[in-house]
Amino acid sequence: MHLPQRAMIALTLLGLSLAPACRSPKYPEGLYAEVATNKGLIVLRLEFEKTPMTVANFVGLAEGTIANAAFSPGAPFFDGTKWHRVVPGHVIQCGIAKSDKAKDPGYEFPNEIVLPELNHGRAGRVNMANGGPHTNSSQWCITLGDRSYLDGDYTVFGQVVEGMDVVMSVVQGDEVRTVKIVRVGKKARAFKPTTESFKAMVDEARVRVVKDDAAKKAREAELVKTEWPSAVDAGNGVKYVVLKPGQGKTPVAGAKVRVAYSGKAPLAGKSFVSTADEGQPYWGETPEPFEVVVGSPCVNSGIDASIALMKKGEKRLVIVPSEQGYKTSGYYAKQRTGEKRFVISPDTLLVYEIEVLDILPSKK
Repeated sequence: MHLPQRAMIALTLLGLSLAPACRSPKYPEGLYAEVATNKGLIVLRLEFEKTPMTVANFVGLAEGTIANAAFSPGAPFFDGTKWHRVVPGHVIQCGIAKSDKAKDPGYEFPNEIVLPELNHGRAGRVNMANGGPHTNSSQWCITLGDRSYLDGDYTVFGQVVEGMDVVMSVVQGDEVRTVKIVRVGKKARAFKPTTESFKAMVDEARVRVVKDDAAKKAREAELVKTEWPSAVDAGNGVKYVVLKPGQGKTPVAGAKVRVAYSGKAPLAGKSFVSTADEGQPYWGETPEPFEVVVGSPCVNSGIDASIALMKKGEKRLVIVPSEQGYKTSGYYAKQRTGEKRFVISPDTLLVYEIEVLDILPSKK
């Protein structure tokens, strides 16, 4: 049966009028990840122009275009993974491969921090989990609130644009069924990471890290030389200046020493004081006294060793390099309700003014 000519023209015109709507993209131009979970769909916008290395890792693993230890080429890395860590108000985290060969891709890559644009200031930010600076791998998180204290220590590489209700409903053990990468626009379509292109970015970033670390060490050395030229070398990079002499003998191993300190991270512009909770640092102006058992770990290795060499009533300025302080782990205080979380970032030089208030005899 043939349609009348007028009907055919009408259908043609209708098709033309609908064509643009059919061709229009679901999302604005950009690179996206559709994360299908057992609770529903989460859509991430990936910042491939600002954090190309980190996004290349995520996309390459999701699409199987980057060689890794867990799967053969072409196999999607994130499909079937679990939200293995869920901390209410903090993050949901996943990225441990469902594989018998390996649980991670078998490599690490440097941080790619872009501040202030890509920050942790609200819920829905997508970042890389790590075990210290420049140890990113496959695990990633979505923030559940303002986690701005993480800025500078973790790479933010995207944000949730759809499905925050799903994010908030996730509980530990929920499943990431699939991760599908969606490209909209010419630039996004051209972003197709390979093992070779990703490795080139990582190699370039590692050169930058070495250069930046050397520059930071030089700034620290210059600061110490300028501000405390008379500081005495105590070994292991720790230096000190006696601000007030003490009396009597230094404590023996096992003795209890009552001390208090104020401290600062000079390059970060952060100050803190001791608390009665085993001398752990926190915001404040008035140091709280605490007790140290000489020979037992307490605050950090630089401070613990310094206390063992001080006399009753002595006050010292002690300069503690990161290797004798909180190293590559940094320090994260317990979250206090209604307060910004106190953090000392990894690889931070610390300067203390510490006073020995009393030395108690050891028990025999």
